[in-house]
Amino acid sequence: MELVANKIFDVLKLFPESEAVTIAGQEKAFLKTSTSQHELMQITHDDISILGVSFSDKLFNNRSFLKDNLVQNIQIKYIIDQLVSQKLFQRINHLGIGYRVASIQEERDFLIARVKETDMHLYEEEAVEGSAWLFIGDRANWQDPMVEIVIVEHTNDKWPEYWLPHFQIDIDTCLNGDEIENLVREAFAGKVKPFRMIENEEFIMLVRSRLGVVSGVNIFLDLGFEGRMTRYHRTRLLTELV
Repeated sequence: MELVANKIFDVLKLFPESEAVTIAGQEKAFLKTSTSQHELMQITHDDISILGVSFSDKLFNNRSFLKDNLVQNIQIKYIIDQLVSQKLFQRINHLGIGYRVASIQEERDFLIARVKETDMHLYEEEAVEGSAWLFIGDRANWQDPMVEIVIVEHTNDKWPEYWLPHFQIDIDTCLNGDEIENLVREAFAGKVKPFRMIENEEFIMLVRSRLGVVSGVNIFLDLGFEGRMTRYHRTRLLTELV
């Protein structure tokens, strides 16, 4: 777990510090909301925890068999620097993890019980069969970051090792889809192929860059088109469970 947590920690240090993401020296990174004292997520050099509960074992129970292969930090930094310097960086939409489970309902119940112990909320978005897309946070302030947890009981995907398990960093930008794809190609010099995660008619809403894999965990950088409607997603598409 140490290699994975270290890599994520190093990437988060490249972002402009805000009230949402706090870097505590060289030891910890926190993801917080503006309405709660609870830390949504904490990342240290050897662990990833959500609401104080370690999720390292969940990520490592069914690791990908792919060999370590990760882009360089300087390439990721180029994207972030371009967004910040041109005032195209809006916010971190969410940090997220995805992993396999034996039972979606049992995992959902586990998360419901944990969130009930805090002043946070658990939301669910309609997902593809065999999966559940859950969000932890508080949509009272829709601009606050959330934590997404993707749990997968079964999938017919031919290459699950390229996305399970995973850690994702999702950013809202002021770019359109074509501009995001051009930035990704420029930053990674063709090593990373931008993948259109969400495409609605003529609009590319979200572009995923698979940064690679480390210790069997895939790492993604997701860049959202400014018209992705974050507020609408949180207020209309998420069902509150807790």
